Amino acid sequence: MLLLSDPAVGISDPYLRHAFSLAERGRGTTSPNPLVGCVVVRDGEVVGEGFHARAGDPHAEVVALDSAGEAARGAHVYVTLEPCNHFGRTPPCVDRLLAEGVAEVTIGMRDPDPSVTGNGADALAAAGVIVHWAEDPRPFEKQNEGWLTRIRLGRPFVRVKIALTIDGRPALAARRRSRITGAGGRRVTMALRRQATAIAVGASTIDIDDPVLTVRDAEERPEERSPGRIVLSRTCVPAVRSRVFSDGGGCTLVTSEAASADEVAAVERDGVRVLRYAYAEGLSGALAAVASDGVNDVLVEAGPSLFSALWRSRLIDELVLVTAGGMSGNAGPPLFLGTADSDGADLAPVFHAVEAGVAEGDAVTVWRPRV
Repeated sequence: MLLLSDPAVGISDPYLRHAFSLAERGRGTTSPNPLVGCVVVRDGEVVGEGFHARAGDPHAEVVALDSAGEAARGAHVYVTLEPCNHFGRTPPCVDRLLAEGVAEVTIGMRDPDPSVTGNGADALAAAGVIVHWAEDPRPFEKQNEGWLTRIRLGRPFVRVKIALTIDGRPALAARRRSRITGAGGRRVTMALRRQATAIAVGASTIDIDDPVLTVRDAEERPEERSPGRIVLSRTCVPAVRSRVFSDGGGCTLVTSEAASADEVAAVERDGVRVLRYAYAEGLSGALAAVASDGVNDVLVEAGPSLFSALWRSRLIDELVLVTAGGMSGNAGPPLFLGTADSDGADLAPVFHAVEAGVAEGDAVTVWRPRV
């Protein structure tokens, strides 16, 4: 996901580009399924289109073919992901494409699932359908990097957002709630939340800030859809009175087997879902539990302790820094609690900047791990 630019500009085919844009409409709601968009074209005219909205709902191809109706016969179908050729919650999309008599299919990227890879495209070709592949699959792979990360690594794609002062501090004083950024930073935060499957924070953030972790408009009114809410805590169980636990919006506590059974039972009685993992597995175990719960991607709004643990474990896939124009000074806590990334006397950069911009007076930089 690109925060400050259009990821579709690199797609040369206009119909595939449109399918890509359609797929984006499902962002945040399709987990554990991928984002998929589909366009049906006949005689140079779009006669049907659709996207996958959520797991269990019809796939993008089915929605697009339903939209096209009789016009699908002999048409050219453009789809961002290789059509499935197996039964899951829904029937195979390949069967529906063949039943409608489409003539050609252009596909953005292969499905990497071993049970799917090549099967869909091969089945179409074997039935006489002309199959094309996108010139460059990378935009489609990037669009589904959350889903791909969960499939390949067994954990969700981890996007971390941090607000900082000019002197690199995440707060004005240790263990005290601070508002660092202004309207621009808030807008970036809400944009990130809006596109996330889930938002996660650590137990210390719950204790200090007591956030609600919802998506809200400029007037602070909750929007119709907010991501799932997750509290990561290896052993400490936050107070039941915390707003994420008590406001009725639903929350999941991810904690290890070493957490107090009585405290865990207390939050479960109050309606909090609890996922457990082995203490020795640390954050990797916690994220694996989140992935097993069907979450492709998670936005982590981290304090220093959680951020430092993620950084040391190399579990950050994208880092979004929002910097405001003021100093915290000596009272402000450091963001990172650990030793330097160094090569002798020099910094050894672990991440590189991929985007930068300005949001209403706040600076926004997006960082990714160096390959």
